[in-house]
Amino acid sequence: MQDAQGAVIGLDSLLSLVGENQWVWSVLEFDGIGTALPGLGYAEIRDRAHSCPQGYVMSWPQVREFAASVQQCFDLLLVAATDRRALDAQRLAAGDFSECLMVLAAGDSTWWSVEVLTETEVTTGIMERVRARYAAAS
Repeated sequence: MQDAQGAVIGLDSLLSLVGENQWVWSVLEFDGIGTALPGLGYAEIRDRAHSCPQGYVMSWPQVREFAASVQQCFDLLLVAATDRRALDAQRLAAGDFSECLMVLAAGDSTWWSVEVLTETEVTTGIMERVRARYAAAS
């Protein structure tokens, strides 16, 4: 999870490539370190992500605030959808993210996976920006 200069690629850096949106974001899994959110520690975020069928649901400003507070993601599964109805609990539990506009995953503090629905990429160019910034990343 490092860029070509050896700096850690953080969630905030990745989300800066997304651009303003009205999507519904949900943290389905999280383990990491940082400063946490005001009034909400990382243990509570993990608990909410695991205890709610739709994960810990946030707006774009909330997910940006969360991302800015994370210093390092050990594990993360973050999805975006057009609205909350697209966050079908049964599909998400089965690992079916076909209704999601975007899926960001981090594992073992060593890798990131960024998936963007084709139609979303056509209208937003997110993956093009990710490749441009991190093409030489290790």
